[in-house]
Amino acid sequence: MGRIRDHIVSQRPLITFRTHAAAVEEAAEELGRQTRAWLRGEAVNADLVSQKEHEADLIKREIRNQLTRKRRLLLPRSALYQLLWHQDQIADLCQDAALLMSLRRPPLGIALEEAYGALAEAVSRIVHAYGVTIEDFDTAITARNLREAAAKISEGVDRINQFEHESDLVEREIVSMIYGTEDLPPFDRYHLVQLVLMLGGIADQVENAAGDLRALVSGA
Repeated sequence: MGRIRDHIVSQRPLITFRTHAAAVEEAAEELGRQTRAWLRGEAVNADLVSQKEHEADLIKREIRNQLTRKRRLLLPRSALYQLLWHQDQIADLCQDAALLMSLRRPPLGIALEEAYGALAEAVSRIVHAYGVTIEDFDTAITARNLREAAAKISEGVDRINQFEHESDLVEREIVSMIYGTEDLPPFDRYHLVQLVLMLGGIADQVENAAGDLRALVSGA
């Protein structure tokens, strides 16, 4: 009976990483909507982002359970766990950023509003780019032609790295603007810098997940 059960489990398809990444992207999209509300001076509903993060978390747990139950995998188990963890961190940071915005909205001025808007767009762009690349990865895994798809996936990773660099430049510009605003109270300055670091952290975790993909592809 045990062997039959193991056989059934081994034949059951894994929930794809793209499924989890799509849920993570939904959390990022909701964060984008809440960021635009924050920039307009409206109330931020952090619970909406938390709900999306929770939905992504449920998928993450199922994938993790399936990875644990599977006796044979096409790729190293530890590397797949790490990829899943980095994807999870993206959703977690979306949740944290929304909560931070909901607590305080210091006066920004037009220049800072535009800069934060640009950073929010950069975060949305890189998360979406990752979704496209992880879909290519999942398709290649399903077709068992990861080696043939390596070049396309690597191009996607390169694109993500470029987007992360562009995000870094916007982050530095915002921090410089914050410290250059002399009449900004110290606590507001701290709050705004923390928000920049959190939004930038989302881009960093996307780059980390993309790095996991590159390592998986190169070892195929």
